[in-house]
Amino acid sequence: MDILLPIATYPDATTKVGLGHALGLAARLDARMTVLIQEVDIAPLHSALGEALLGVSKMAAEAERRSRDRGEDIAAWIGERAASLGVALTVDAARCRPEAFSDSLVPLARHHDLTVTVADGGDPQRRAETEALIFDSGGPVVIVPAGAAVVPVAEQRATPLNVVVAWDGSRAASRALRDAMPVLERADLVSVVTIGDDKVIDPAGVAGIQAFLEHHGIRSRHLQRERGGAQIGETLQAVAVSQDAALLVMGAYGRNRLQEFVLGGATRTILPAPRLPILMSH
Repeated sequence: MDILLPIATYPDATTKVGLGHALGLAARLDARMTVLIQEVDIAPLHSALGEALLGVSKMAAEAERRSRDRGEDIAAWIGERAASLGVALTVDAARCRPEAFSDSLVPLARHHDLTVTVADGGDPQRRAETEALIFDSGGPVVIVPAGAAVVPVAEQRATPLNVVVAWDGSRAASRALRDAMPVLERADLVSVVTIGDDKVIDPAGVAGIQAFLEHHGIRSRHLQRERGGAQIGETLQAVAVSQDAALLVMGAYGRNRLQEFVLGGATRTILPAPRLPILMSH
């Protein structure tokens, strides 16, 4: 399995805690990882007044220097960490304008099995990148927490690999399930979770999904839960955490409305700060 991991260096660097989650996942999946360090290229400001009053060129050069320094620091850190975990790693760097980060990532994601990105924490630029990867790359994306404590990989490998699959019978849920098959085939236990008070779920459909998994040698069980007054995204994460899941698999929902992309409720809830790694697919 080939994993793409984009790393930001501007305006702030991707957290090393989040990168630890990504490396831990790669180690558990015996995956190769390509790291793309995004170095910023600030567009020149063609304004004599702005240059005279603000020293814009000097500010831009300083921002670019900080971005490069952060990239070099992260490259050294992640190289050492990957070696200690036995993860085959390739590190590349690319300079581009901030507004072009998304456009540079999507083509790369299309020739990797999986893209892993660290949660955006509400940052608009990183949110745009994550959404572009989910909805435009044509492949699955795992969003990992930026700040939750990382369980040592040695301990992770000693525990069962439990995966929770959110199922509501939709096209997006089916796509996510199929995209997650390489991961599910490695799992010790897969729990297919339905939320009974969210929408009507056909029991035959759930049985069919379990039969499909069984045909691929994947052991599964069905869990039905209620969300009460909680948001669906929070409910799904709570179920996954209660099952000691290493990964939650779910469909990503969104649609165009008057040229503005509108996220579905569960997707919108989860993207800023997931509680565990979450595989999303559209």
